[in-house]
Amino acid sequence: MMNCFQCERGELTPAIVHLTGERHGESFTVKVHGLRCQECGFQTVDSGQSSEFTKELSDAYRAAHGLLTGREIRALRSRLDMTQQQFADYLGTGIASVKRWESGQIQDRAMDQLIRLKTDADSARENLRTLQERNPETLILFDGDDISLAITMPARY
Repeated sequence: MMNCFQCERGELTPAIVHLTGERHGESFTVKVHGLRCQECGFQTVDSGQSSEFTKELSDAYRAAHGLLTGREIRALRSRLDMTQQQFADYLGTGIASVKRWESGQIQDRAMDQLIRLKTDADSARENLRTLQERNPETLILFDGDDISLAITMPARY
């Protein structure tokens, strides 16, 4: 066991701890496997637990900003029965990006939207509905030398 860095009297023992960290200038408190001093209550993580802490902080930021979490991205990829390489190819990005998102790096909003469009049928349908409303289809019924007849169809016809 390790001695406490804070009080130097107690021992740091494994526990579920609540730690606060920052992502993009915002503070988040997350629950992770860590170490707690039985004497003073000091909480920390060791080097082996720091990646879990990083993932949880990133996912807390993502959740607060409406982005897919690393777990959600992994689940979407798994639901499509794709390897990380296949998923990267499907999205048109590199495998390193997929690995980073699944392990804690936060994707930008544009990539988050692309992931949703390519993995979730409801998101794709909603996007198509919005596109049709903003850009109704024009059907050309007749196009002669002196006259043209066209009709613009509403999004739902």
